[in-house]
Amino acid sequence: MASKLPVECLRKIFEELIKSDLISEPFTHNDAIVYSNLNHLYSCILVNRTWCTTAIPLLWKDPMHWLTVKNNNPVKQVIVPWKDQLHLYIPSAYARSGKLPLLISTYFACLPEKSRRSLKTNKAFKVPEEVIETTTYFDYPFFLRRLNLPTLINAVSMWSQQHHSTDELFDEDTDSEDVLPADVLTEKLIKMFLERSVNLTYLSYIKLPISLQNDVGHIKINIAGFPGSKLTLSKITSFHFNACALKKPEKYYQCLARICHSIENLEIRCLCNDSKGLAALIGSQQGLVKLLIHGGANYYGYNGYISKFNYQNITRALLKKVRDLTYLNFQCTGIPLETFASCTKLEQLLLDANYYQNVDKFIKSDFSHLKSLFIKDGSFLIDHQITIIQNSGGFITEIVNSTNEPRDPDNLTKFYETVIEFCPKLTTLEYYICKDQFSLVPILFNKCNQLQKLTLHSTNLQAEPVEINDVLSKMGEEIPEKLQRIDIPWHFTFSADSLESFLEGCQKRLKEPLRLEASMSTDEHQEILEQYVSLGVLRNNPSKFIEVIIYFILFYFFFLKK
Repeated sequence: MASKLPVECLRKIFEELIKSDLISEPFTHNDAIVYSNLNHLYSCILVNRTWCTTAIPLLWKDPMHWLTVKNNNPVKQVIVPWKDQLHLYIPSAYARSGKLPLLISTYFACLPEKSRRSLKTNKAFKVPEEVIETTTYFDYPFFLRRLNLPTLINAVSMWSQQHHSTDELFDEDTDSEDVLPADVLTEKLIKMFLERSVNLTYLSYIKLPISLQNDVGHIKINIAGFPGSKLTLSKITSFHFNACALKKPEKYYQCLARICHSIENLEIRCLCNDSKGLAALIGSQQGLVKLLIHGGANYYGYNGYISKFNYQNITRALLKKVRDLTYLNFQCTGIPLETFASCTKLEQLLLDANYYQNVDKFIKSDFSHLKSLFIKDGSFLIDHQITIIQNSGGFITEIVNSTNEPRDPDNLTKFYETVIEFCPKLTTLEYYICKDQFSLVPILFNKCNQLQKLTLHSTNLQAEPVEINDVLSKMGEEIPEKLQRIDIPWHFTFSADSLESFLEGCQKRLKEPLRLEASMSTDEHQEILEQYVSLGVLRNNPSKFIEVIIYFILFYFFFLKK
């Protein structure tokens, strides 16, 4: 029966199979997709020839990324906060397992025989004859949709080390093909991709997690000058790069500006200089909808962080091209925030610049499509956030503030009142709270009845204990039926009776077990918790202490112990 399914149906099924296992993080990498499990799709290629030929293109559309995911590990990710929310998917296991060199071996077999033979004659290589003669059943480069250059360079380096001739000594400073085998092979593979990966849509100069194992240095290869680049790169819709990783960035930008005009997702990191070439690249785009821009060096001035640079050329280019943005991740102090005042279609907004120029015009603009607001620094005032929420269209579902301490805590009450009035569809709220605002939580539950996650932070780690018995009982009466998690600051205390009253309300209203994080140290509290865990009202989760210990153990083994 399965073999009689049309190929089009099989393809749709396989695509949904992948989608069911992917995780998307909108506030990290602009186009970052993590495929948590490809074992099911891999099994499909073993069924019969039709299933195999249908599944193989999906498996080989992004192999460099997929090999950074360890499928059989229950701990899927280790989050390193200081890596700008980059999710490191335990890459060390794969870096040592030889998966990437095997990928290069497959691509090596896809090279024209003449190219393989020429590498055989290179004195720095020691490639077995069977590797030279190996051919593939599929044209794997044709299936490639996403190309990450740092990971490719790293993978080729690992492959070259396996096939390097120990009899030959070479000088790393020379440009001879005989002494730089990795560079030679990398250029040949890139040339092959540009000639045969005609549906390439994603290009990245930013290291994937596995690339963090080795420093690939500056990327010297200007792929825009390769044969076939004009046709292939003209289809790029996602372009991600680290300006510090490019050897001669101006030349890159100018070449790409002449070729790439369809970039929708643009990620710019470590931007330390105003660039006419980059301004030309931005200005040549016809449909930019997602932008992440991260400025480079700053210094601490009298009134706070001030950028060393004034990005006049880039600012002028952005002014003309950001009108249709739906996603903005802004982390650049050298560009005035008013540059994005015309972005009336924004759905996701992340601000983390430490210092902002010309804020007023931006916060007073139209945010009628905004769904997610993420603030990662304390320089962007609560009062500014209130204005944005007031100018929204009532579609906001996420508000997250992960700063250390708000600069204007006096506006916290007004913030919660604004959320209650303007955010009826809110599902996630992570914010600061003081004793004066806690009485508003039951009202928040009543008005924002779609809430699924509520994380409340203390504005002062040295705060005196705050008793919330009466409020906690009212929270149980109004708790949204879809709420899955609530975090209460450690110094907000409550009695066992009020906890039981709260959980009785949860038992009546909640559809799923609740994860409750709060300070409960007495035996009476613990008995009540165990009772409602057994009733299916609460989730049985490890304590925060255990979670912290697990985190540091993982960090030690995978990042410090090499």
